[in-house]
Parts: sequence; C-alpha cells; structure tokens
Amino acid sequence: MTDVDDLLKRQAEWQKSRQSLTWPEKIRMAERVRESISLLRERPRPTPPALPKG
Repeated sequence: MTDVDDLLKRQAEWQKSRQSLTWPEKIRMAERVRESISLLRERPRPTPPALPKG
C-alpha cells in the first residue's frame, strides 16, 4: 500500500469514527480545534534567513 493509500484509509477511518460521536462530543472537539488554531495563529513566525547579496 502506498503512502497516499494509507493516508486515505486512515482519513476514512477517522471520518467514520467522528460520525458515531454524539453532538456534545462533536461540539467539544470543534471547540478544542478552534482553541488550537487560535494558539497557532498567535505564535510568532520565525524570520526566514536573509538572502545572499549578489
């Protein structure tokens, strides 16, 4: 199985497992994802290295 096939299989399994969650569990999961995204957006991004002059 290729990496892509494996990734698609895991994604399908994850989607099926989420489908069986209750609404309160889905809402809690969405809130956690929202918090994580917010924290990632607040983190300062590293400064890329300067390009050589020439």
